[in-house]
Amino acid sequence: MQNNNVYEYINITNVLNQLHIKKTSVRGNYIYAICPFCQNSKEKNGYLKVNTINNVYICRQCGSSGSSLDLYASEKYISTKEAFKRLLRETPVLDNMPYTYNNPVKDEYYRDMVYRTFLEMQKLSDYHYKKLKEMNFSDNYIKDNQFKSIENNNDNKKEICIKLQEQGLKLDGIPGFFQDTDFKWNYKSHKGIFIPVTLNNKIQGLRILLDEKYGLDTENVWFSSNNEYNGTKASNWPMVLKNKSINWIDMYNSCTSESIIIATEMILAHKLFNNTNKTVIGIPNNIDKDLILNLVKRMNVSEVFLYADKYTILHTSSLMYENTIQALEAQNIKVDFRIALTETNIGSDLNTSEENKKVA
Repeated sequence: MQNNNVYEYINITNVLNQLHIKKTSVRGNYIYAICPFCQNSKEKNGYLKVNTINNVYICRQCGSSGSSLDLYASEKYISTKEAFKRLLRETPVLDNMPYTYNNPVKDEYYRDMVYRTFLEMQKLSDYHYKKLKEMNFSDNYIKDNQFKSIENNNDNKKEICIKLQEQGLKLDGIPGFFQDTDFKWNYKSHKGIFIPVTLNNKIQGLRILLDEKYGLDTENVWFSSNNEYNGTKASNWPMVLKNKSINWIDMYNSCTSESIIIATEMILAHKLFNNTNKTVIGIPNNIDKDLILNLVKRMNVSEVFLYADKYTILHTSSLMYENTIQALEAQNIKVDFRIALTETNIGSDLNTSEENKKVA
């Protein structure tokens, strides 16, 4: 036997497979499985946390822990020395692929094609429809922007992935999609609403407006599958909302008297656009100075209304705002900084100020 093959026999993924331990999920370098010491095999949530890099395990419920050899020995009621000898005699049962694999992101044309087809397969629940209507969005606005509820049933999600593949669409390189422990295509899901992030008429990615706050009080996350097997990480893509009568070439060559709105979250950007019909740049609840400068300079604008949502105000350094405002003002762009409120008519005062400018 070759020495370099020994590690295949004591690899903890091999031990899991040899012992027929049920895997429940994979998160990066970690496998979660049904603990053979304290759990029933019919349970859905696995308490056994397995580190596939260090070949160790620990149960979050009963506290059992050890190496790959310890796991095999404990299950077989033998010594680790005997466990090693037995494993050497067994044919290794490996998955033959690493558990962490982040794909490079597909180009914007392919992402747009997959996401548009994917959104057509999602529905909008009555709960989310009512929520969007309370934000003052019309039926046409909701339909045109493809706001959809996220399917959370695991079997339905896999069926949707199969339908996408049957249409010839490949899911590797598309943020949000990954392969599960059975190597079936699936996608990440939360309870919330998909908000497509569009730029130049293409869906760059999907932002999620959550039903309940997550982490540091944020209500918004990316549709992403970072650190999942065959998963793909989402980038912080910006979104531009504009009047349909303005084509993209004209928008990037507008007159210097034009003003635009920048909003620090996608749903806030939609609220502002819906209430003002002004060009709106949406950025994902952070202040990226370079991203903002590049877009604003291309549009050749003279005034920016910078709206920050509550989360960004609470969790972003004030220095970032100051640096961004100073950078814009250095380009002779007037900046009007505002904190966004929750009212549905947010931004409606901008229309009044525009009328006053025309009268003056």
